[in-house]
Amino acid sequence: MPNLKPGDLCVVKTNSAVAGTINAAQRFLSRDGKAEYNHALLIVDGTGQTYESLLRIDHYNLAQYVGCPTWIVRHTGMTGPRFKAGYAGIQKYDGKLYPAWRLPLHFLRLARYIHWSYPVCSELVGLFLDKAGLFSSTGWGWSPDDLADLWIESKYYDTLFKGILTQDEVTK
Repeated sequence: MPNLKPGDLCVVKTNSAVAGTINAAQRFLSRDGKAEYNHALLIVDGTGQTYESLLRIDHYNLAQYVGCPTWIVRHTGMTGPRFKAGYAGIQKYDGKLYPAWRLPLHFLRLARYIHWSYPVCSELVGLFLDKAGLFSSTGWGWSPDDLADLWIESKYYDTLFKGILTQDEVTK
């Protein structure tokens, strides 16, 4: 496992029924017809503590994704002050319930325009990047597949890890 730092970003493919539905919708909507990852999260420290939109928007740990396909990247412009600004900009969502009602808005391509509530996982990452001054979008309407496609296409993201996350990598 690479030396994780605050502001590292991650997408994972989990094995839930919801994950399959999300990936099917993402494949339908994507430009390339592919979607591997169904969840996105922000890494907030070197121990693998995360901030993500699951059942609640809260702090979790990367270790919960052991056995899952995982991709971790770092924006080349990420600094301590940028992390603090981005993180402070999304803390207002802490403890909020996962907004499942937003998922149909993504499928209808309206999520970028209608956002009266809280962000889904990938929007939380996009909002973080926006508040950190590293994103040309507000973050609303982004999917995990959109983030993964951005990381492939952009010279501003370095891959730290890509593969099946193992317990050994989490505890290094």
